Amino acid sequence: MKWRLRLSLSFCIGLLTVVLGAGTTVAAGPPTICTADLIIFTTDPGAATTTGQVTHFRESGVAGWYTSGILNGYTFSGAQDIMVNNKTHTSQLQGSYIATGPDNNSLTIRYTGHADLLTGIATGHFVTAGGTGAFANFHWEGEIAAHLISLTPPTFETTDTGPCHAAP
Repeated sequence: MKWRLRLSLSFCIGLLTVVLGAGTTVAAGPPTICTADLIIFTTDPGAATTTGQVTHFRESGVAGWYTSGILNGYTFSGAQDIMVNNKTHTSQLQGSYIATGPDNNSLTIRYTGHADLLTGIATGHFVTAGGTGAFANFHWEGEIAAHLISLTPPTFETTDTGPCHAAP
C-alpha cells in the first residue's frame, strides 16, 4: 500500500515539475524585435512578357545593401518575379536574395509584396530561409515598408521589422 502512495506522490511531483517547467518557458518574455534598413534596386529586368494590361518580369535581378540594424554593412543579390498591371500601375512580386556580410556570414531572405507605382509606396512580408556562420540557426520574419526613391533603375528605400531569434 505504501509503495502505491509513494508512486502516486512521485508521479504528482513529476507532473508538477513538468507543468511548472512549461510555465517558465512560456513566461520567458517577448521575442526580440529586429529592424534593418536597406536599399534594394533592379539590376536586370529579366524576361518580360505582356498579356493584355499585365506585364510579367521573370527572374528580374535585384541587389542592394543594408544601411542599419542587425545586417548593417551586408550586401545582397538575388532574383524576383514581378507582375505589373499597366492600367492600375500596381505590382505584385516575390523573390529571394542572399545577404553576405564582411564577416562572410550569410542569410537567405524570401519576400513577397506589392507596390503602388503612382504613390511609390510598397509593403510586404519576409522570412529568413537559412544562413551560415552566426546566422546558421537564425529565424527572422516580419513586415516590409518601402518607398520608391528612383525609377532608373527602380530603387526602394526599405525597412524590415519583425521578431527574430536563434533557433534551437
